Amino acid sequence: MRWLVRLIVLVAAIVAVREMRHRQQVVLRMGADLNDGVRGLHAAETEIDATDRSIDDAASRVRELDAQITAIERAHPGGIPDSVRREYARLIGEHNDAVALHNDLVAGQRRLNDDYKAQVDRHNARVADANEYAAASGPCSFLPEWLRARVCREGE
Repeated sequence: MRWLVRLIVLVAAIVAVREMRHRQQVVLRMGADLNDGVRGLHAAETEIDATDRSIDDAASRVRELDAQITAIERAHPGGIPDSVRREYARLIGEHNDAVALHNDLVAGQRRLNDDYKAQVDRHNARVADANEYAAASGPCSFLPEWLRARVCREGE
């Protein structure tokens, strides 16, 4: 009878060690996945910051050109004379190009923000999965289901 008990204890220990190794591998994979997610988030944040600076630069250029155009228009309230028309048309063209660039950058920024939010949501879901796995990996989780129900209390 003793040898049967010892055999059961030995089998239970072997099963527990195998399960522990499996869980360690799962935790390592989850950790690597979470680290990759964090690196991806940092890269996305860097790209968003760079785009923010580009938008600010484009907005400054639009304001600068607008000020030059407004100065010409105020200097000539009766209409733009032929002697200044070429410069005025060039400024208008540059202003339109700068506005188009600004608008493109803003649209790109919106896409980046949407992608970033989706990345954050995916990362948060992975974190929730990892937390759930960790919560379900208490000491009683090594026991077979039929024994866990008898030995462990709820929430252990």
